Amino acid sequence: MISFTLLGPLGVLLAGASSAVAFDRISIQSTVNADTEVEVTIRNDIADGASSFDAGFTNYNLYLATTPPGWGTGPVCLLANGTKIDVTSVKVKIPADAVPDSADLKITAMEWNSDPTKDGPSGFEYSNEFTFSGGTGEWSKTELDGQSLGEMNSLPCSAYACARKCNDKYFEERNTTSEDPNVYKNTYECVAACPGTTFPSWDSIVNDDGGSGGGPFDDAYGRSIFVESRILLAV
Repeated sequence: MISFTLLGPLGVLLAGASSAVAFDRISIQSTVNADTEVEVTIRNDIADGASSFDAGFTNYNLYLATTPPGWGTGPVCLLANGTKIDVTSVKVKIPADAVPDSADLKITAMEWNSDPTKDGPSGFEYSNEFTFSGGTGEWSKTELDGQSLGEMNSLPCSAYACARKCNDKYFEERNTTSEDPNVYKNTYECVAACPGTTFPSWDSIVNDDGGSGGGPFDDAYGRSIFVESRILLAV
């Protein structure tokens, strides 16, 4: 297995994020239908005033968290981006082709600040587990091998099936002992071409110049993509 890795926001996050998790509670109904809006309810501690943890942030993101067979649970794609910190109800929609039917899933939240000089991001908070109904996706070779399909802040769930196809198309090409980062290039550029993704160019990744993006994660997280070994986030 290749030892070269391009650590994405998930890797940076674990190294630099607060150990305190986002919000007191995240709730979603026990069964969620594919391609159907569903409400995610947030309980924060903003009413605690000066002692509030959540009030120290300006925004939060919601992610879909999956548990591929044999691996831990972790966020994989973006469902809601940049929601204001005091919003306690968010509608999300999970595409049918994102995950298999009857998969057990969770919603994950992470808080962050629009001002990069302030604290952040928070740790992850997970919702209750729910069952996905009507899914048409299948676990890919990449996911079953414990690898990420792409950096979660740049990969909306609407593009997750596209990213899965890209990763599996070039799976054998990446699965080598080579130290050359270019074994990831075809995968990267394929995923970056999926509709709705916001990845910087391959050259900016390799040259470590940050690329472009314009979002709050530019400086802290914007330069990377694939995590060779899936980060296990035990809940």
